[in-house]
Amino acid sequence: MNELKGKGAVVTGAASGIGRAIATAFIEAGASVLLCDLNAKALDDVTRELGGRAVGRITDVSDEGQVEGALRQARETFGSLDIVVNCAGFGAIRPITELTADKWHSVQAVTLGGVFFGVKHGARIMIEQERPGVIINISSVNARQAGEGQAAYCAAKAGVDMITRCGALELGARGIRVVGIAPGLVETPLTRKELENPAMRDLFLGVIPMNRAVAAEEIGAAAVFLASDKARSINGDTIAIDGGSLTRGYPALLTGIKETAA
Repeated sequence: MNELKGKGAVVTGAASGIGRAIATAFIEAGASVLLCDLNAKALDDVTRELGGRAVGRITDVSDEGQVEGALRQARETFGSLDIVVNCAGFGAIRPITELTADKWHSVQAVTLGGVFFGVKHGARIMIEQERPGVIINISSVNARQAGEGQAAYCAAKAGVDMITRCGALELGARGIRVVGIAPGLVETPLTRKELENPAMRDLFLGVIPMNRAVAAEEIGAAAVFLASDKARSINGDTIAIDGGSLTRGYPALLTGIKETAA
């Protein structure tokens, strides 16, 4: 696998879950990767595991200066910045009537703001280099599907999809593609723990026609494809990898759990 041989990449949220799977797939495809995350120990562990073409950097993606600094480090370290994956993000399950302003702002700052900074500064560096590049934004099925208690997360991910489209529109003529991946339920250490609750597991699997979670490695493989020349005409679209859950609806995380417990 040498689809990305010689490419320099940045992946945010790379210490675990989807970000880690993408960083791993990029390394296996021949790229050099700057891994960004706030979890210092997990970041150090995965960086050492991935070997000499992996570099770790503690990065708060809600801070524009830190995002720009990470992207410029990648260019200086690898000789070019060819791929940016904006993966860092989080949500909060709260009814709208109980969602605090602080929680709303923190979700938007990381999940939406981090993507904006990654696209903005990734594109600037790619333009400076006068060479094509690819920016991949990790969205969610929640960009299209409302979820109970997830107003902040759904709004942020919907914004991510629109940043992808606007970025593709503005940057395509400069040779920069901006694309997205919208995962559904992905098997990660975090979701695996949540799905140990039988009621929660039944709610999620009940809306997935394939009746299984997506493996994080599937997201990594899709990211390699989108970053490669094989996808050179894909621009502005966000591809759902969800086992078909968008054909149904999102599980009722608030009322569904209450009904199950009753």
